[in-house]
Amino acid sequence: MSAQETILDHDKWRKGTGGARAGPAGESDGNAYAGLDLNLITFDSCTFSGSSFTSTTFLDAAWTSCRFSGCSFSQCDMMSIKITECTFINCTFSQSQFKASTFRDCTFEKCDWMGLNFDASHWSRVSLLECRGQQITGGDLQGKYVDFTGSQFEAMQLTNALIN
Repeated sequence: MSAQETILDHDKWRKGTGGARAGPAGESDGNAYAGLDLNLITFDSCTFSGSSFTSTTFLDAAWTSCRFSGCSFSQCDMMSIKITECTFINCTFSQSQFKASTFRDCTFEKCDWMGLNFDASHWSRVSLLECRGQQITGGDLQGKYVDFTGSQFEAMQLTNALIN
């Protein structure tokens, strides 16, 4: 089954219209998705190139050892997502929610972040290399070993945050 079929089947399962709980592993994708319910989905060792996700939910999802290149995430709800050992290159994240999320051993390189919320999130060994961003908020954000080398963020409001 292709990553697209697996992703669409998971959406059907979440909406009660058939399909099955899914977790693509070792698959590749480059498709556009909108309005999907991908809560609880797991991505393991997947490669996404040029994929786009719009108005999609990823509540309590888990992504491990994935690579995202040239992907976009717009108006997505990623509350409580767990992202581990993933790499994002030239990706765009806009108007999305990452409340209570966990990022561990992740790299974001030349990514754009706009209008993101990281309230009560935890970052460990996260590298933001040559990234740009605007209107990033995060109340009680906790970060250990976070590298912002070459990155520029405007209107970043971190309240009660502890980074490094």
